[in-house]
Amino acid sequence: MPDNGAFLWDWFWELRQAQPPGFSGPVPISNGELAFWCQLTGNIIRREEVATMRAMDARFCFEFEKECEVIKVREASA
Repeated sequence: MPDNGAFLWDWFWELRQAQPPGFSGPVPISNGELAFWCQLTGNIIRREEVATMRAMDARFCFEFEKECEVIKVREASA
């Protein structure tokens, strides 16, 4: 992450920590949760930053699900 975008990484993990897990893995961050987080923290997020955060969240959810599948296969073959 470039230095000038490091705050997005911090914001992403702040939002992720507040996100409850779903039954089949992480639940994507909703618009409502993002708006509430902005109100709660006083952070002002630009449209481009929202798009970046959405991409980060989508990739996080994808990679988490992929890792869960690897674990299931490993446990099934053990």
